[in-house]
Amino acid sequence: MIQFGTGGFRGIIGDDFTKSAVQQIAQGLSDIIISDNITTAVVVGYDHRFCSEFYAEWMAQTLTANGIKTLLYSEPMPSPAVMTAVRDEQLDYGIMITASHNPYRFNGVKLFTRGGMDADVTVTDRLEQAINSVKTVKSIKLVDAQDSSLLKRYTNLEKYVDNIKSFVSPKIKNNNLNILYNNLYGVGAKCVIPLFSAAGIKNLTVLHTERDAFFGNRMPNPTERVMEDMKQQVIAGGYSFAMATDSDVDRLGIIDENGTYVSSNEILASIYYYLVKYRGMSGDIVKNCATSILVDKIASKLGYKCYEVDVGFKNISSAIKKHDALIGGESSGGLTVRGYIFGKDSVFSSVLFAEMAAVIGKPVSQIISEVRQFAEYNHVCIEDEIRFDTEEGLVEFLSANMPKFDRQLLKFEHYNRNFKYYFDNDCWALIRLSGTEPVFRVFAEFETKEHAAEVIGQLRAFINSRN
Repeated sequence: MIQFGTGGFRGIIGDDFTKSAVQQIAQGLSDIIISDNITTAVVVGYDHRFCSEFYAEWMAQTLTANGIKTLLYSEPMPSPAVMTAVRDEQLDYGIMITASHNPYRFNGVKLFTRGGMDADVTVTDRLEQAINSVKTVKSIKLVDAQDSSLLKRYTNLEKYVDNIKSFVSPKIKNNNLNILYNNLYGVGAKCVIPLFSAAGIKNLTVLHTERDAFFGNRMPNPTERVMEDMKQQVIAGGYSFAMATDSDVDRLGIIDENGTYVSSNEILASIYYYLVKYRGMSGDIVKNCATSILVDKIASKLGYKCYEVDVGFKNISSAIKKHDALIGGESSGGLTVRGYIFGKDSVFSSVLFAEMAAVIGKPVSQIISEVRQFAEYNHVCIEDEIRFDTEEGLVEFLSANMPKFDRQLLKFEHYNRNFKYYFDNDCWALIRLSGTEPVFRVFAEFETKEHAAEVIGQLRAFINSRN
């Protein structure tokens, strides 16, 4: 069974992520397009992962064999660039071959829909049914598809970068920023470099622009652990800050001038604070259920509301549209702003962060401190993960049983694959069953790091008791 989770379909290359699986997905999508009499093309993009370009071609071979016009990228590009193409070309569907931040042995398929949004659950449920009902998969050679004019090579690199430039304040010009950027062997550098140059950031040092399908034997995800060796580089090089993006460029990591990791919660809160306080913009904010109350407190102090949704950026995008919110983001490091695409984009958020640092004119550590003080935020939010072998029975176990906490539980909520526990003084804990890899992610936000760590331990003990 091919299933689409919070970030699409993902699998291990050569195991469940194969040529036949990809073409079965393409056939299922083709059957839907034909059934709905859709005449727009499908754009197909890919990143630097192992064989991504070949998976994209195999996808295109099946789409065109079914008579569907296909725009196949001529170069690796970020996921948000493909979302931008869906919006700008007024297409009904777009596909991205990527496993985002997952380990190198994974690859995947993301599906985008009209307007440049992540496909919602009604679309993916229908696609799953179509995929698993496929009897015969059609395929033709790429050269035959090109000869029939069904297949065209495509890129929107320049248009994509220009679109982001239109959101950047001219006040970023004449800055003295000195930035260290780790591309993590992904596809971000080809967009970040020209964008930052156009924005007037002259001092940009870039690491790991080359393609490495093993991502330097690290997770292609800008977590504190992955960025650990950059902390001393920032201090030794006198950088204003360091940043890194994941393999398909929808997650952002930051290290301040003192070598301190800036959490994704702080990135989201500080950009929201900057847009309202310094750029004079207005509007509410949307976060997912794993994101810090720092965001809620910032919204309240600014006179706006924070809306909380289930994990999955498609839920954030839908809430942004529903409430006309200014900004939406999540604890894993992705965000977007009203008027931009309805998807997370770390090329976009990286230049917004740089603009914030240039315009406010303070070191990043002082900006984060200003944001926390403004919000009167005195909690600590930590995250951990627990790997498992089989998902069988996990949701049922978590639904039917309750962890043992040292603190009185006030409320419990079940968000699909997320289980959230509320305590007094705005404290909370969360167990999240990942939809993209075999792990639990556990979160706790309490008054002290020690208390949060204790609760993480209690959650870990609870999960392990299932065995």
